[in-house]
Amino acid sequence: MDSTGYYGKWTLVSMSGSIPNSETTGAAMEWQEFYIFNTNGTFTKSRERNSVKTSISGTYTTATQSDGIFFELTYTNDNEIIGSCYGNQKEQLYLTANNSLSSTWSYCDGPGLVYKK
Repeated sequence: MDSTGYYGKWTLVSMSGSIPNSETTGAAMEWQEFYIFNTNGTFTKSRERNSVKTSISGTYTTATQSDGIFFELTYTNDNEIIGSCYGNQKEQLYLTANNSLSSTWSYCDGPGLVYKK
């Protein structure tokens, strides 16, 4: 995928926990969410959980590394829907070989989250 192919909406399609075979998809997931990446370096993340909708936004940068394209998202305010190992108003995502976007939150016992365009 080229550097412009990731603009637009990415929707959460699967969620997995630290327990093997604990993947859930679609309506069975704990929450529904999506990212919208804009061409001007800004993004919005929206989550609906228990009928409560939350949207937050910020800026992002991308870096091409040997194992793929990494996204660093920086939020303007702290919020419970930021999925991060660091708690510093940042999230990291990476583009996988099958053109899905994955969260690095799973590296530190967070859920494994996979998004598709």
